[in-house]
Amino acid sequence: MRRKEFLSAGVAAALVGAKAEAAGARVARRPLPLDPTPQDIRGQFPRLQVETFLNGGGGTPLSAFSQEAIERYLDVARYGTGGERGEWWFGVWDGLRGRFASLIGAQPHEVGLVECTKAGEQLVLDGLPALDAGATVVTNDLHFQGSLHNLEGRRRAGSRVVVVRGDGRRVPTERMLDAIDDRTSLVTVSLVSNVTGHVEDIREISRVAHRHGAVVFADVIQAAGIVPIDVEAMGIDVAACSTYKWLFGIHGAGLLYVAERHQGRTLPDTIWPGGARRLYPPFAESGTPGSLSFTPREDADRYRPGHVNYLGYAAADAGLRFVEAVGVDALLAHTVALNHQIVNGLDRDRFEVLSPHVDRSPILSLAARDLAGVRARLAESGVVVSTGGDRHDLIRISPAIYNDQTDVDRLLEALNG
Repeated sequence: MRRKEFLSAGVAAALVGAKAEAAGARVARRPLPLDPTPQDIRGQFPRLQVETFLNGGGGTPLSAFSQEAIERYLDVARYGTGGERGEWWFGVWDGLRGRFASLIGAQPHEVGLVECTKAGEQLVLDGLPALDAGATVVTNDLHFQGSLHNLEGRRRAGSRVVVVRGDGRRVPTERMLDAIDDRTSLVTVSLVSNVTGHVEDIREISRVAHRHGAVVFADVIQAAGIVPIDVEAMGIDVAACSTYKWLFGIHGAGLLYVAERHQGRTLPDTIWPGGARRLYPPFAESGTPGSLSFTPREDADRYRPGHVNYLGYAAADAGLRFVEAVGVDALLAHTVALNHQIVNGLDRDRFEVLSPHVDRSPILSLAARDLAGVRARLAESGVVVSTGGDRHDLIRISPAIYNDQTDVDRLLEALNG
């Protein structure tokens, strides 16, 4: 078939599909039962049919339920918000922030929307006036490497940046506490480290930081949806996460938490979403020439950068509903059980376990003696994990609720050779 014929055939097929969808004939995917079995859940993730995927910490594969939400939003974009389409979409948009708030122990008005985790952290780095005057930022070397890069930019702009070092596995809380003093304006950490799964003692860090008048930011991308979070009890002031990992969404849709006490005060408005009103003729019947009126939003939505990835939030809403249905405790327990099976089956002459909190974290990190050889065996076996990156010898494994004993057996066979 020539290129022109191929394109014509493709357009024709698309038109036929569009007509069918417009008539309500789109074939529905198998819905997830109210009380799903492990097989039901696994069946929602088609990627597992083609490879053994154990890299939830890098991003969970697109589920059937999230894809269905994406397609429903595309119907809204194609055909408008009339009838059931509008009822569904307005339910998503109105309920999304409340669902995330319930997940992390916050209030809906404390939740906003950002593009990604780093965008939420950047709001704090750009919004605290003391940082421009040379105040201190305290973090550690198990924080996300992209954030450490941003902090280098903050240092070059005049802030004092203290990066507390650990042993490559964990960062002792005492070292973090010793680094916080009256010069500290911000403490920023990953609640669960993407490197080793180290879990910060965020409650103690927050207690000391607040005693010195500092704000605490938590990157919760490796925790939200898989590790229990209570931002109020933990003393977290600001938190952010993308939704493509343990919230079963896609890239480009992030969630922000800003405690009410900080909104528009400690963390002032820098983006100004919305629009100004022109209060003078010819835009208004009367008014003062040149006068503009702008009223900022009064909740965490004030930090939203204008229009956002609506398609991504449709997927995120479906993911949040899934997390609610299964439960964070059950999701973590399943992952922890699989990680223990992996640890027990490892050839300890070839691998060293780096993760200090296997019982509390979804991430199992190993140091490999022969990473190149392991990579080759994993690729040959069709097993997907994360390798290299933050450490030259790193293998990071992060199973999820869709994985089972069969996946563990395939992984161990590939690792142990």
